Formats: sequence, structure tokens, C-alpha cells
Amino acid sequence: MTDPTQPGWRPDYTADDSLGDVGSGRELGAHLYYLYRAGRNELPAVAAVYAQLTSGIHGTAGALASQFDRPGLGMEPAHLRLLELRDETHDVLRQTCLRMQQVGTALVEIADAYAGTDQEAANEFSRLLDKYAEDFRDPPPAVPPPPGVHDPAPTPFDDRRIGGI
Repeated sequence: MTDPTQPGWRPDYTADDSLGDVGSGRELGAHLYYLYRAGRNELPAVAAVYAQLTSGIHGTAGALASQFDRPGLGMEPAHLRLLELRDETHDVLRQTCLRMQQVGTALVEIADAYAGTDQEAANEFSRLLDKYAEDFRDPPPAVPPPPGVHDPAPTPFDDRRIGGI
């Protein structure tokens, strides 16, 4: 099977009725197109935003801990709670990113599978893909893997960025 997220992909009608009665015709093809577009382009773009937010909050862990840790006294309970909230927020953002990716993949697979059930739907789906080909010219938005809560934080200064000084 070819990768349905690649530019130029078109659904194949396979006369597959294993999915049962899923509707038919041009209306089904239009619905499949919108599912496909959401799964291929829109949800990965949202997931990329969540990955960026996750990385941003991930970078605050060390700075917050160092600000709250008082020499010889440790942290106040309120500081510990703030660090817990940071970790919880990080995890929510990360999980949202991962779920957006999973849902996007599922929508692309659903559109591909259902296009095989009805020739007229596959034709309409293909027609819409051709009509809006510019939206699918490039690969889907790349989503960097979001860091885990306890992954090592990036170092604040990397000598390579400033010419080894």
C-alpha cells in the first residue's frame, strides 16, 4: 500500500464491502475528503503547536527548580506545588500532542479505507484532492517528538551556538 499522506496520493476503489453500508456517492466522497484533510494537514499542524508548547515548558524545569531552591533551606511547599503544576501542565500538553497525531493518522486511514467501498465516493474524493492539490503538494506538517516530563532538559548555553567561545 502506498502512503496516503504523500503528495499525489489518490484513493483506490477496491469494491471492498467489508466495512458494511457506509453510505455512498459524491456526498460520501466529500466527507472522506474533509476527514482526510483534517487528518493529514490540520491535526498534525495543531500537534506541532502542542509539541512546541511542550518543549517550551520543558525548558523551564531547571530554571524554576534553581530559583526555588534556597541554599541551606530547600524549597517551600508552595514552590514544590508550583513544580508539580509545571510537570502536570507539561504532561497535558505532551499527551495532547500525541493524541492529535494519533487521531490524524486514524482519520487518514479511515478515509483511505472507506474510499475503497464506493466507486463514486472514490471519484469525488479524488476530484476534490485534484481541485485542492495545492493543499497537499507538500508532505504533512512535521511534528517533533515532544519531550517527556523527566527527559533531560536542554542545556541553556551551547558553545557551538556562539562559535566555541
